[in-house]
Amino acid sequence: MPNSSLPTDFIPISVSTLIPSQIMDADLYRADESARRLVLYRGSDYPLTIEDLQRLRERGVSRLFIESDRRDDYQQYLRKMVFESDSESSLPVSARTEALGAVVRDILQNAFAGGDANETIQSAHELGTLTANILSEDTFAASDLSRVLSHDYATFTHSANVAFYAGVLAKHLGYSKEDIQQITTGGLIHDLGKLEIDDKILSKPARLDEREFREIKRHPTLGFIQVAERSDVTCGQLMMVYQHHERLDGGGYPVGVTANEIHPWAKICTVVDVFEALTSHRPYRTPMAKARAIELMQRDLGTAFDPEIFACWEEITRNCWHN
Repeated sequence: MPNSSLPTDFIPISVSTLIPSQIMDADLYRADESARRLVLYRGSDYPLTIEDLQRLRERGVSRLFIESDRRDDYQQYLRKMVFESDSESSLPVSARTEALGAVVRDILQNAFAGGDANETIQSAHELGTLTANILSEDTFAASDLSRVLSHDYATFTHSANVAFYAGVLAKHLGYSKEDIQQITTGGLIHDLGKLEIDDKILSKPARLDEREFREIKRHPTLGFIQVAERSDVTCGQLMMVYQHHERLDGGGYPVGVTANEIHPWAKICTVVDVFEALTSHRPYRTPMAKARAIELMQRDLGTAFDPEIFACWEEITRNCWHN
């Protein structure tokens, strides 16, 4: 997050998303050495060069700033990178990956904020395809995943992170590109039912009481009702919405089904949903280190989590993250 002493009418942008061949109509600012004020780095009419970006990286500068009222310009810039590039693009996959994360969160935030399930599902299909295209590229490595994640507490952020995790896990499990696209889309909508839960409960800065927890536990059923009759939602995606809180031993909700009754995609969603919840900010606690989260989840191996799926996720996290 930006230093609290920096001007509030500016927003940070990632240096990794700045490409010399792409023009963004906004002045760029950098924090001075004291990190207490911003100074003009490049005017909008003075294009960046590869050498500029290299010098910034050598200095350890990962963020620049733009004026808040240019946020839409930056989003359009990112969307051009994401929507108009592909595996044949000259843009590095790292830049496209980071741009994708920002675009997914922005579109999903607007969809969730509108409270419109139809708009959210339509957006999820488009974003799921874009995400699968990048995840399926040979040059994409799971270690690039950190570029697309955000860890502020919000339902749309959680859904975006779960979708990225689920897509990477599906890829490592050997699923086809088409399945990865559908699984990623399922991750984006898995918490759709929370649109009908009071935001005061979702953002409560303390642990939920029994009544509030009963209300939260309704969200898989509420989501199921919203998507069950849609022809553009597959059976696997429907089960990701409905079964992502079920456990192999029958101790989950909303129905309490057991191992063989839980769809494989829902089992994928269960693993990454819990991992994301443990390692991101929550109103009532700080994020858990990823290694600690894996250690904690191991206690429920075979009772809550499918052993094969969990083993694959554990390997991914071990190879990509060290905290």
